[in-house]
Amino acid sequence: MGDLIEDAGEYWVYRLRWGDTITNYEWMPFHIDRFLDSSMLAEALFEGRRGEVLTAIMLWCKAMKQDPAGTLPDDDVQLAQMAGYGKDVAAWRAVRAGALRGWQPVEIEGERPRARAPRLGHPFIEPLAVKAMGRKLGRQQSREATDLAVRRSRVKAKLRALGNGRMAESANVVDSVTAWLYQHELYITEDNVRAATEACAGVPRLVK
Repeated sequence: MGDLIEDAGEYWVYRLRWGDTITNYEWMPFHIDRFLDSSMLAEALFEGRRGEVLTAIMLWCKAMKQDPAGTLPDDDVQLAQMAGYGKDVAAWRAVRAGALRGWQPVEIEGERPRARAPRLGHPFIEPLAVKAMGRKLGRQQSREATDLAVRRSRVKAKLRALGNGRMAESANVVDSVTAWLYQHELYITEDNVRAATEACAGVPRLVK
C-alpha cells in the first residue's frame, strides 16, 4: 500500500480553476488502509503528535469547501481559523509542519479573486476534488438538459395553439424560439412566442 503522501513536485498547475467550488459537498472517500499504513500517521503516533493528525484531517475536509475545491490558503491567520485554533496563530504554527504535510504551492488558472492568498494543493486531495467537481457538473448538465426539454415542449405547444403545427414540428424553429425567449428572460406565452418567431431570422410572421 502506497503512502498517503504523494510527491507531485514543488509546484504544479492545479486541475481546478478559480470559481470551481462544491460548497454543498458533504462527503469524501476515505482510504482507510492507506491512511492507517501511512508514514504520516506512524511518525505522528511515534513522536506523540496525535493532535496533528486530527488537524490534518480537519483541513482535508475544509479544503473541499474552498475555492477552488481541494485547496487551502497559504496564510497562517486563515489556516488557524480553519484548523480550530481561532486567533491563537502561535499554537497553529507549532503544528503547521505536521498538519500540512504533503501540501504544496499550486498555480490556479483563471481570473484570481482580489485579496486571495496563494493556494496550497495536496496530491491526495486534488483527485477527490476533481471527481467531486465532475459529479457536480454532471448533475448540473442533467438539470439543464431537463429544463431545456421542458421549455422546448412548451414552445411547441404554444406554436400549435397559434395554429402553426408545421412550425411546431421543425426542430430549427423550436430551438430558435426557445433560445430567443431564454436569452430575453421571457415566459413562454403565446404573445412572447409570436414575438420570438418574428424576431428569429427566416421565421415567417405568425398571425393569430
